[in-house]
Amino acid sequence: MNRYSMRSTLAAATIAAQLVFIAGWAVLGAIEGHGYDAGRHDISDLAALTAQHATWSRLSLGISGAMTIAFALLVLRPELRTADGRESVGAWLVALSLPGWDGLSDAFFRLDCRAADAGCTPSVAFGSWHATIHLVSFVIAAPATAVAPFLLSRRMRVIDGWRDLAGPTRIAGFVTIALLVVSGVTSGTALQGWTQRGAAALVAAGVALLAWRVLRLRSGVLRTATLVAGH
Repeated sequence: MNRYSMRSTLAAATIAAQLVFIAGWAVLGAIEGHGYDAGRHDISDLAALTAQHATWSRLSLGISGAMTIAFALLVLRPELRTADGRESVGAWLVALSLPGWDGLSDAFFRLDCRAADAGCTPSVAFGSWHATIHLVSFVIAAPATAVAPFLLSRRMRVIDGWRDLAGPTRIAGFVTIALLVVSGVTSGTALQGWTQRGAAALVAAGVALLAWRVLRLRSGVLRTATLVAGH
């Protein structure tokens, strides 16, 4: 498999992984029960030590997180490299983002209990070392997610095949920040789960869009190569 085929394969797998991520919390949130309310409670609770279907949640988080990181470092990073070899910091931030590092880390560093469980206060939920890492991972991933679109937009302006996405990506950055702020403001309310899911869906869609652009670009390269070979 040449590098272009590898990039196309990873891009396609990344789009599928974002769908797995969204379907994971949508379906599992609906069937979790035992006091869990998708509108009120976090996605992370679905992978907590006391969650009813934690294994499936961890699989969806782990798969989507690992694929997002692989896409960011092995596909997006070289795709956005300039002719003189300068790499985009934005690609690294995508790897560290909520769909990337935070998703993968959530699969391993789990909360000690769900907010819906009796006596599960924040101090109890984050009482263990792995729950502390869970929190630290979010603190790293949230700003990375907020900054990534702006750095990606700057680089897209000077890369063939990406220029038309520069403006929309910048706009998406402002929308992402707004949704993250709303999610923080609604923390502890009956809307907490919905606002978090809205932000998660938007960011996952953004990653999928980047992967889709790679597929289109690689398809164009392959078509050109085929035409040249035909002559």
